[in-house]
Amino acid sequence: MTSRFDIDRFMEQSGAVELDDIAWEDVPKYPLTPEALRALRYFMTTESATFYYLRGLIQTKPALAEPEFAPFLCAWAFEEEFHGRAFHKFMRAYGVDVDEDYRAKMYSRRTGGERKDEIGQFLLSVLFPEAWPAAHMAWGAIQEWTTYTAYTQLIQRTGHPILETICRRIMKQELRHFSFYYHQAEERLRSSRFAQELTSRTLKFAWTPVGDGMSSKDDVAHALQYLFDGAEGTAVATIEKKIRQLPGLEWFDLLSRYVSRNGIRRAPESWFDRSRVESAAVLA
Repeated sequence: MTSRFDIDRFMEQSGAVELDDIAWEDVPKYPLTPEALRALRYFMTTESATFYYLRGLIQTKPALAEPEFAPFLCAWAFEEEFHGRAFHKFMRAYGVDVDEDYRAKMYSRRTGGERKDEIGQFLLSVLFPEAWPAAHMAWGAIQEWTTYTAYTQLIQRTGHPILETICRRIMKQELRHFSFYYHQAEERLRSSRFAQELTSRTLKFAWTPVGDGMSSKDDVAHALQYLFDGAEGTAVATIEKKIRQLPGLEWFDLLSRYVSRNGIRRAPESWFDRSRVESAAVLA
């Protein structure tokens, strides 16, 4: 299948996010609310979980049969690993205690849904080898676009200049990941009505927001509230508008349904009030 995505160029441009010039000693100079730090931990957990997602993906037939999948997955996992490490380093620089074995603890606490997803994607790849890649690529596009949008919100909501620099560098790579997933999904969905049906059914049955499964439901809800203002913000609609452009996914409203079903609303102003952090520091 011909793709508009240049995999060779993608591989040549791939690498760890650049952090050598970051003034880590200045990180604590800009206060962050506890809610912002909780959102950052969510990002760290989600990005660091890529290793486990890759574990499930490489067991599927298309990971070997599709010529572009294996190189992309290798570069994708490498870059995502360094995204998680960047947030880990940032939080440590800020003074947050992060256990070195946080990844092992995260994996041990993963929900049953994560285990079912691994089994499900393997079975789908065996039963529907021609159509399953479309479903996986659409799923990946949703998660990558959600993550990219979340970083734009994180920059605005924290006002931390060093964090902004790190996020913008990560966002460039996330956008390239999204481009691969999106173009692969677009072409495969356009060429097959069955792929559209399988993708729609898979998403409606099993999709949840990025990070869900490796983090608690409370942490998922907090992230969607802190970053997107839940059902009362505009970010959710922006994400869904982009995904609805994919053939057969004109119906996509799963993120809206998730925030509404879980009662996720606008974040309180106190979550962004950095003056209370400064005041607490003075009193201490």
